[in-house]
Amino acid sequence: RILTHPISGAVLAVDRYRPSEEMRRYLRTRDQHCRFIACRVSARLCDIDHTIDHARGGPTAVCNLAHFCERHHTGKHHSTWRVEQLGGGVLKWTSPTGRVYIDRPVSEVAFATEPDEFDPAPF
Repeated sequence: RILTHPISGAVLAVDRYRPSEEMRRYLRTRDQHCRFIACRVSARLCDIDHTIDHARGGPTAVCNLAHFCERHHTGKHHSTWRVEQLGGGVLKWTSPTGRVYIDRPVSEVAFATEPDEFDPAPF
C-alpha cells in the first residue's frame, strides 16, 4: 500500500521497510544533512533512519524518517540520546542529562502540482 498526498499525489508513506525513491528525494531535499545537532554531513552520505523503529511498529513515512550519518545513526541506537519527530521535519533531541535540543530542517518542502499550461512568471 502507498499513502499519497491528496492534491499533489506525492508519496508520503509505504507499507514496507525501505522508502520509495520519491520519499528519498523528498527527505534529501528536506534534511540536506545529518539531522544530529550541528552535524553537517551531506544527506547523500547518510542513512535514512526510522525515528520509531520499524521493527517496533514505526511506519515508513516521511514523518518518521530522517537522515543520519553513520556515526550518529549508530549513536542513536546505542546511547541514551533520544529523538522524537515533532512534525514538519522538526526533531527534538534529548541528551543523556535531559537537556533538549531542537533541530529544524534547512528548508521547507512544498508539493506543487503541474500547471496545465506554461505560464511564464512576469519579471
